[in-house]
Amino acid sequence: DPFFGDWEHPEGANFYPLDLTQAELASLESGEGGTSGLYSMIRRDDAGALKVVPYSEYFADEFDRAIGYMVKAADATANTSLRAFLLACGEAFRTDDYYASDLLWMDLDGLIEVVLGPIETYEDGLFGYKAAFEAFVCVADPEESGRLARFKGELPWLEANLPIPAADKNPNRGSDSPIRVVDVVYTAGDTRTGIQTIAFNLPNDEKVREAKGSKKVLLRNIMNAKFTQILTPIAEKLLVPDQLGSLAAESFFLHTLWHEMSHGLGPGRIVKGGRDTEVRLELKDIYSAIEEAKADAMGPWCIFKLQQKGYFPASIYEQQAVTYLAGLFRSVRFGIAEAHGLANAIQFNYLMDKGVISVAEGRFRIDTEVFPLALEGLVHEILVLQAAGDYDAGEAMIDRYGGMSEVLAAALDALTGVTVDILPRYAVTD
Repeated sequence: DPFFGDWEHPEGANFYPLDLTQAELASLESGEGGTSGLYSMIRRDDAGALKVVPYSEYFADEFDRAIGYMVKAADATANTSLRAFLLACGEAFRTDDYYASDLLWMDLDGLIEVVLGPIETYEDGLFGYKAAFEAFVCVADPEESGRLARFKGELPWLEANLPIPAADKNPNRGSDSPIRVVDVVYTAGDTRTGIQTIAFNLPNDEKVREAKGSKKVLLRNIMNAKFTQILTPIAEKLLVPDQLGSLAAESFFLHTLWHEMSHGLGPGRIVKGGRDTEVRLELKDIYSAIEEAKADAMGPWCIFKLQQKGYFPASIYEQQAVTYLAGLFRSVRFGIAEAHGLANAIQFNYLMDKGVISVAEGRFRIDTEVFPLALEGLVHEILVLQAAGDYDAGEAMIDRYGGMSEVLAAALDALTGVTVDILPRYAVTD
């Protein structure tokens, strides 16, 4: 059970009233009256009817305090890009318009990498509409970040070679794609809800992505801890001994990088039934799981494509396959009620169904020769349903592949004694 306590976590967290009627649920699902906006709470007025309350109004007192600290921080820094972002983000708290601050966040160029604001929609289990607040404070490694910068220029080529019809590709997303390798020194808010993220690709706003692209931030100290404390013990318990030698920290790092890169590839803004919309809005509550499955599968797909252009040695196929397989077990342990856990169950069961993953006497093997082709098939299926905004197809994929099979459950039972996740301690507060 991935939750603590004896109460049930509401599907809509606290974004919506807990006593919604079926008629109200239908109204909210359609997004009538601006109810699908990222930056608003849904509450009841004095007559009991639903109303939209912007975050700027609902959290006005909290924002006043936060903005005061952000102004002090802006005054204290000599870095002009950080100062501009902090002031713009404070203004966004007052207006619920984060476009300008998101653009400025893309341009941060100092040693401090900071994230502030309402960002991810995982907590909205009803519709995936509402963004929850989170914060990261990190210290960047310019040298390591520079080592990865060479990959940015390949994103348009990868988009052009996605395994979907040309009409469904998205060549209009911005090509600016900064990559930052950082060490985390503090986090707060949504990012502490259970699973500790190892990277992120932001902003999520499709308008920003079309104008400028997105930034990939890799949390190196978190990633290293998870590889050592979790991924390696999992592999030692579950993988066949003759493939263990291909488990590689660099492959874990590369998969994480290209997972985040992949969030910026494929359909984003789409046309459905003659109207402009977004994949996120059409897939609603299943969007997060489907998108995470896409990024997980597309990550190695991108790496294999780049290997053909000489970026990686041939050994990357074996290393990626084995490290990827161990990673599936790591993430499924988060529970299939959680987007990342469900996404990994989908991949595991899909690859078992295709004969790519096999098991004997509790030990798993991945067919490294068949793996790239099967992975491309999964990427194709996900991209096609995203391009169509096809909720029913997404739900069918989850129904078919998103369950906890006996084989998978037995594997997880064998991991007793291996920690599910890490719990960082922050020296600045502890």
